[in-house]
Amino acid sequence: MTTPEFTGETPRVRVATITVGTNEVRWLERCFATLLDSDVPGIDLTVWYVDNDSHDGSTAFVKDRFPEIRVIQNESNVGFARANNIGMRAALTDGADYVFLVNPDTQTPKSLVRELTEFMETKTDYGVVGPMQYEYEESGSTALGAYNDWSKSALRWGEQHAFAGDWPNHPSPASPPEGRAPNTLEHAYVQGAAFFVSSTLLRTVGLFDEVFHTYYEETDLCRRARWAGWRVALLLDVGIQHFGGGGTTGSSYRRVQMRRNRYYYLLTDIDWRPLPMLRLATRWLRGDLRGHGVGGVTTWWRGTWETVEAVCWLARRAPLIHGRRRAHRQLALRTDSRTRLRAGSAR
Repeated sequence: MTTPEFTGETPRVRVATITVGTNEVRWLERCFATLLDSDVPGIDLTVWYVDNDSHDGSTAFVKDRFPEIRVIQNESNVGFARANNIGMRAALTDGADYVFLVNPDTQTPKSLVRELTEFMETKTDYGVVGPMQYEYEESGSTALGAYNDWSKSALRWGEQHAFAGDWPNHPSPASPPEGRAPNTLEHAYVQGAAFFVSSTLLRTVGLFDEVFHTYYEETDLCRRARWAGWRVALLLDVGIQHFGGGGTTGSSYRRVQMRRNRYYYLLTDIDWRPLPMLRLATRWLRGDLRGHGVGGVTTWWRGTWETVEAVCWLARRAPLIHGRRRAHRQLALRTDSRTRLRAGSAR
């Protein structure tokens, strides 16, 4: 990366990393050892761990092995979105300029936090960025090898919208090429496993929507960032190791969360017109009823039951969905008004 390095004379930038874990003690040694070993001249780095009601000794391990880490203990598993919000609120109250969400099953190269910070300090129209993700090296080396599956997928879909695989003709959410930083990919979203965000953006558009609980919350925050006028991108020349998959792979929890959240995301998206939205939701519904929807394959009868549950869940939240759409429109309208005002002033 060609951005200038910080010097001792530069005002120190405050960066907070937040890692949410639930029974993931096996990953925590390498995750936190590599984060704390970051080369961050001119940066005040604070590392937070939010434990989501683990029963494998995760909290005790972190407190004993890494006493410099700030620990928040949740009394129950409140989901990925809310647990990260708890950490982000604590970091913002503490004065963080940037927040870096980092999954437990990651290993961070020494220069990554500095490079992400330098990019955001230099390219102030970017609100959310993330590194490319590479395969996890079990030997403990942080050297970057091959892309992991998520990065391969992101590169394959490029700058198309979040549901391009099901509805390819919908416009891309990417910002115009003019003014774009080099070596960036304005993918639909930055994955929450390695999510670097400006505190100014969080204070403007809010934190994760906790209705999502788990899955799609970072995709939603990225679209709100764009509606508010920020760019969102992956930085192609920096990376992090991420094992990926998580403990919910193949589970009913994963299927239910991903399926109902996908509909909720679509119904609250102001960029979709009613007819294409209805057609896409109908296409999803046919697959979900057969047990072949997003989140994993199951039997037709289980798929039908889980889909009926998802539809009932959405129906109960109809007023909330309406409120979200109204708030999203207001966010985009405020941004359009500011843009028109700036354009008028420039004439």
